[in-house]
Amino acid sequence: MYNTKFCKVEYLNESNAILLQWKQFCKSDDYRDPFRYALKIIKEYNISTWVTDTINGFENEEADTKWLLEEYMPQLIDSPVKKVVFVIKDDSLLMDEIMGQVEVLREFFEVELVEDFLLS
Repeated sequence: MYNTKFCKVEYLNESNAILLQWKQFCKSDDYRDPFRYALKIIKEYNISTWVTDTINGFENEEADTKWLLEEYMPQLIDSPVKKVVFVIKDDSLLMDEIMGQVEVLREFFEVELVEDFLLS
């Protein structure tokens, strides 16, 4: 498991999922390192579901958004991940940003928005 004051990354064996739980605003390597760690775990355990908890999420810095789209997403698309889940409240200030991501992600993954993510 990866855990900093910014993000917690956890492998959920029972769900064959990786969970990223954002805790507070961060940028640069503080933002990118959880994604890098998650990709390593995805490949190691052949994980099929990506879950991002945005309850304490934040708007990304432009450079991090560019990195995410140009460098990280091609690697995720080429991974075993088939489904992406966003944990987000209906009244979240991030809803517009997340819905923009959903439109792009739906080209490559099954995408779901939920208010709570519970282990099955």
